[in-house]
Amino acid sequence: MPAWLGPFLKMTFFGSCLVHDEIQKNELNRYCITCDLALCRYCISTDKHNDHKLLKIYRHVYKDVVPLEEMDSHIDCSKIQPYKCNKKWVISLNPLPHCGSGSLIVGGPTCNICKRRLNDPDHFRFCCIACKVNIKVIQNVVIRRKRRRKGVPHRAPMK
Repeated sequence: MPAWLGPFLKMTFFGSCLVHDEIQKNELNRYCITCDLALCRYCISTDKHNDHKLLKIYRHVYKDVVPLEEMDSHIDCSKIQPYKCNKKWVISLNPLPHCGSGSLIVGGPTCNICKRRLNDPDHFRFCCIACKVNIKVIQNVVIRRKRRRKGVPHRAPMK
């Protein structure tokens, strides 16, 4: 997992840019991997980020998504279910909202982490980048804790 991915997944997008607050359409819908910053289109137009790695953020079902093609060049996006948004394949940063009572299916074709329904469980195991990252974190914790003991148990004295 690249170091920038954790902060990126926690970042809030589509608010107003504080640097360009006097200009309209100044929403934070880009991310500079190099600087670890959410940026607006006016921030990008400056020469400051010319040689930096940038991602464009979109909204899909009120959640932040990135183009699959762009993100795939930075991390392994296999096993993450893509979605069609404005004729582009995108992947969600965090789990999309449940849509109806049938979306959360225990034991069915669902995301391995959050149990959201997957459209094609034969090809995908995760609904978003955060769920794929979480499985790696969970696996690392399980491996580290294996065979670790707390020590000798102590009982309270009997009265």
